[in-house]
Amino acid sequence: MTLHVGTSGWAYKEWKPDFYPEGLPQTRWLDHYTHKLGACEINNTFYRVPTEDAVRQWASTGPDSFRFTAKAYRGITYVKSLAPDERRRELLRVVAASLEPLGPRLGAILLQFPAFRKRDDGGLDALLGALPDGVPFALEFRDESWDDDEIRTRIASAGATVCISETKGECPAALPPGPVGYVRLRASEYSEGARAAWRALLQRESATRPVFAFAKHETGLKVSNPFGGIGLAKWLSEAV
Repeated sequence: MTLHVGTSGWAYKEWKPDFYPEGLPQTRWLDHYTHKLGACEINNTFYRVPTEDAVRQWASTGPDSFRFTAKAYRGITYVKSLAPDERRRELLRVVAASLEPLGPRLGAILLQFPAFRKRDDGGLDALLGALPDGVPFALEFRDESWDDDEIRTRIASAGATVCISETKGECPAALPPGPVGYVRLRASEYSEGARAAWRALLQRESATRPVFAFAKHETGLKVSNPFGGIGLAKWLSEAV
């Protein structure tokens, strides 16, 4: 089974003292996190391309089994056209190259698109053709026009996958096809039935491919909430 569960980010002061011990310095938060959960979605890469020193520090922290994913720089995705021009093609290469020091601990790169990005088949084909080799990409679409099996199949055929960003507290019957599964649990709460369904789905899907699932860090506000935010991630991690 290759199920990797965590949260979106780790540097949250509100997690003290429920998750991070009161006296633990912030420089040791990531190390503490990597021994409690199995994965983390790096969010600051959405705002800037990471430095080599930062990536090497991430790579040297925690057990070898720990996995990172990274949200790609917004200069690639939050733009007018889906089809990348030469500048954004180069940005894609730069982002992928910047994360290479993570080696096998990099599970996927997330391309998150804004809500105004409606379905564009030609633009999608151009984007898929520009994706660098070497690491799976997950594509998160927020407009319902992308919700189509043909789109999911086309993306999987290009070696990527559609990211499920779940906001209603529900569980689908299956994850989109592709070399990896990628889930972002964004609802404010999940019922007992929904939690059980998600645990079963993640177990089933991760039996045949790597699956990454990330809870929203502020869900439930309090880290001590057993099924909110980091509490949900810890509960789902028991499926590993």
